[in-house]
Amino acid sequence: MPIVELRRNSSPPHLTSSVAQSLPRTFPATTTSQPSEASSPNANTSVQSMMTVKTAPTSPNAAVWRKISHPPLSRNNDRRQLDLQLQLKNIGTKDDWATITCGFMTENDPYSRTRFAGDECIDGSASSSTSSSTPSAASTMRTVSPSIYQRLLLQSDDLSTLIRSIMDEAKTLLDAETCSLFLVDNEKNELVARVFDHGGDGVEELRVPLEHGVVGRVATTRTMMNVRDAHRCPFFYSHVDELTGFRTHNILCFPIVDNAGTFVGVAELCNKRGARAGFSRHDERCAKAFAVYCATSISHCLLYKKVQEAHRRSHMAAEMVVQGSKFLVAEEGVNKLEAEPVRHWRFWHPNFNDFSFSPRSIGETCFHRAAMTMFDDLGFNQRFRVNKRKLAHFILRVANGYRDVPYHNWSHAFAVAHFCWLVLRTRAARTHLDELERFSLLIACLCHDIDHRGTTNNFQIQSNTPLAQLYSSEGSVLERHHYAQTVTILQMSDCNVLEQLTTLQYKSVLSQIRDVILATDIAAHLNKASRIRQMVNDVEATKRGVGEGFDLMSSDHHYLFSCLVMTASDLSDQSKNFHNSKSIAENIYSEFFAQGDLELQLGHQPAEMMDRRRAYVPQIQVEFMDNIGVPVFDMLSRLVPEGVPTYEAIRANRKCWLAMHEELLSTGRNGRGNTDYLRDEELERRVIERVSRDDPVAAAIAAGVQRQPSQANSPKPSRSLPPPRPQLPSALSPRSARTSPRANSNQPVLPTSSNSLNNPMVIRR
Repeated sequence: MPIVELRRNSSPPHLTSSVAQSLPRTFPATTTSQPSEASSPNANTSVQSMMTVKTAPTSPNAAVWRKISHPPLSRNNDRRQLDLQLQLKNIGTKDDWATITCGFMTENDPYSRTRFAGDECIDGSASSSTSSSTPSAASTMRTVSPSIYQRLLLQSDDLSTLIRSIMDEAKTLLDAETCSLFLVDNEKNELVARVFDHGGDGVEELRVPLEHGVVGRVATTRTMMNVRDAHRCPFFYSHVDELTGFRTHNILCFPIVDNAGTFVGVAELCNKRGARAGFSRHDERCAKAFAVYCATSISHCLLYKKVQEAHRRSHMAAEMVVQGSKFLVAEEGVNKLEAEPVRHWRFWHPNFNDFSFSPRSIGETCFHRAAMTMFDDLGFNQRFRVNKRKLAHFILRVANGYRDVPYHNWSHAFAVAHFCWLVLRTRAARTHLDELERFSLLIACLCHDIDHRGTTNNFQIQSNTPLAQLYSSEGSVLERHHYAQTVTILQMSDCNVLEQLTTLQYKSVLSQIRDVILATDIAAHLNKASRIRQMVNDVEATKRGVGEGFDLMSSDHHYLFSCLVMTASDLSDQSKNFHNSKSIAENIYSEFFAQGDLELQLGHQPAEMMDRRRAYVPQIQVEFMDNIGVPVFDMLSRLVPEGVPTYEAIRANRKCWLAMHEELLSTGRNGRGNTDYLRDEELERRVIERVSRDDPVAAAIAAGVQRQPSQANSPKPSRSLPPPRPQLPSALSPRSARTSPRANSNQPVLPTSSNSLNNPMVIRR
């Protein structure tokens, strides 16, 4: 098969004399030969008007010459030349960074897919007439076998595995050093490669703007590109090489389009092995055939994934039906809540607006009406024209959506919403957040743990539950389920409290709700804790006349502040008095131990904090406060001055947990195996007394004594993180604990330093 090399702004294409001699009789009418140069290896035969003349065959068996890369020749020569010029304009450049080759083939020719004698090889070397025209040369070329498609279909159950298989097959087929498969992210208008084999250290995902690079060009034009010199190509995106540390020399990039014409992505192969000039024309044809297999297998994989997701959602829907009819809301309850006037917050308790107030004390029967008070007090009902009946229906349905588990229940949701309501009433929140953001926060707090199963994210993943199958690839399994349930309720016509918002406002509220619900995952909070800390430091620097402080125009500052408020609200039970903190801890560990028992039944070894035989609550609580709780409320109190009592309370509770450890150790009482001692009022009294000996103010805070104004205005304690721990008595030191006759071998000695990396409390609480 003769190959004619066409370049932009170059001389007309040429054929060797041996090629001219092999042309059929109908073709020489347009060919002029030069016999004097036929013997020279560089002798060429000029072909004139080769693209525009079509001679009818003299017999049925005569060969008909056609150009492979273009449609059949047309009688309209001007149109033919224009089409050719447009193609060359779109692909070639005067810099000669790419080679566009035109292949000619004859029908019924068994060797039409091989090169004719005398063709110039793609790497610039001349091929011999004997080697390129014999069947043995054709047999050495790689072909796209149907067995490749069969192997790809076997990997259709997992997209990452399928992509890896496609890359391996492409590298083997086309003899390339590396291969990357880019899929289209329509939301962000980017090409994404999550699996690639030339990434640098720490590179987990490669994103390229849709209009950048060779892959962007191919994705936009849907046209294959064979780049001989990548660094001379005007479309080459060198940032990828800088990011991955890989050196690209030549590229073969082709679109992946299935037989139905659906664009799936772009495959990019780099650095042809053994060929300095890059990929050949035969490689291009193999890539086109291989692209169809890729597109079909990927489409099959995505369809299979959708079927699986639909099956899981159907399973979850059946689970919701089995859960009971309590998820439904009785009309009588809605009518009653709608008819009752919205009360002022003082109706519930004189200290209802105090950060030290425990909202659970008003009674669970009052939670629905008190939630109505929060929305009305912040002005959301008037500002966003919230229908009272729909708000009542929304609150009742959310409350019924919580399961009857020890801790993550409707009572916890109301306590979180109450703390958030207190923060949203402060000047800092009104300054740093707009009304839509504050509205979103209050809704998210009520819904942030809806349909919680009383287990952690790790348990969901290890047990391969339907929730894990739906969301494990995205992380934060339970939090994503909580958000999905929230959206489901908000989309119900009788619960749509967002119906008066514009389309842009509606999307903004849902996006904000998603962000802050995902922020309740402690692991996610730890990932952005340093950014929050930097923002807090910037705000404090502004008070000293340094820095810019909180940037109202920065979406990142808005996001970080909202996440901090949400995390603090979720942990707010630990910022009340010690009696409340201890009661909530009992609920938490009841839920943890239930999961640990289930893991044991499944043959798994639970974490220490989940195992009732090994867990020691005072130690775990102190570690949790040092690594998570105290830093969170420290940062909150720096941004929201009204929140200083929460920081003081959690530090006082930390001292009480240390004192409880000392009391248990001094009395030889075993703190493992049960949590009965958490309900011991006499033990609680002795703990407060022990704390009061060293810090009377902290003891008063822990006991829930209302502070006098002089105490409230006293200087704030030191903010060093983690806060300094009191030294354990010498009798409780690790060395003396082994020798003291009163030391209980089952009681641990609390650590003297925190270690957030090894902290077991990063598990979702």
